[in-house]
Amino acid sequence: MTAHSCVLSNLGNPLLNGLGLGLSCAEDGQVRLQTDMFPCCAGEGRAWDGHLEGIRTCSLQSRLLRVQRLYAQYKKIWPQATRSPHQVPAPFSSLILQEVAAVLKRDKAGTQIAFTGQKNVPSLAWSKAVAALWRFGVEARVLNLMKMDNKDLAHFTRDHEGPLALFVEHIDKLWDPMHAEALEHLVQRAYNADAFLWLEFMQEQAAEPETHDDGSVRSEINRRINRKRKSQHPFEILSRDCISRLQSMSGQLLKSPSGAS
Repeated sequence: MTAHSCVLSNLGNPLLNGLGLGLSCAEDGQVRLQTDMFPCCAGEGRAWDGHLEGIRTCSLQSRLLRVQRLYAQYKKIWPQATRSPHQVPAPFSSLILQEVAAVLKRDKAGTQIAFTGQKNVPSLAWSKAVAALWRFGVEARVLNLMKMDNKDLAHFTRDHEGPLALFVEHIDKLWDPMHAEALEHLVQRAYNADAFLWLEFMQEQAAEPETHDDGSVRSEINRRINRKRKSQHPFEILSRDCISRLQSMSGQLLKSPSGAS
């Protein structure tokens, strides 16, 4: 294969815009290769090399397979989504590529923490995962904290040889011990594995359903306790050990608006 004739050799260049450069979405929703952008092998990932007098292979097909698996997960979690993860406006695509490239090169902190108010829509975590996986060839995984189960969490945090980029979207309802413990577990796993980590918290944590109120003093006390817990900032809910790890990984001093850390 001649590198100059194949876009694969240039995918790692963040200045070359287009998250899905070389990819296309078919009518059936499947992501496929634009074979004309891989003239050396017509998108097969292997071709005859006259200099070596043998078949030379590359990472094209394995990289495509991982992207297809990511898109299948995306469709399962967001079946009503009207766009694919790589289909973002050019300015956003450029910003995403620059950010992900800077993190993967360690020019920026390995953990990025953001807050959003957008609910019930896919986050940019999917687009960033495409950038890491397709453009930069790094193993990338996405977890939706509100729609995961124990199997998803185990799959998300499983060991991997080589660089690993983890993206967690819709971090919400941390007043629920199950969600808080899951987040703390994956943070610890990312910390131990020295993985790249993107966390996207919901700006306002969703309210907990009101429990039955029998009008007693005890019910009133419980209601006030629950109300206070629901209004807590995520950094007030997570354990000190978890916050300490996140501060070390992100290079930030994490404090809630009230000043608690």
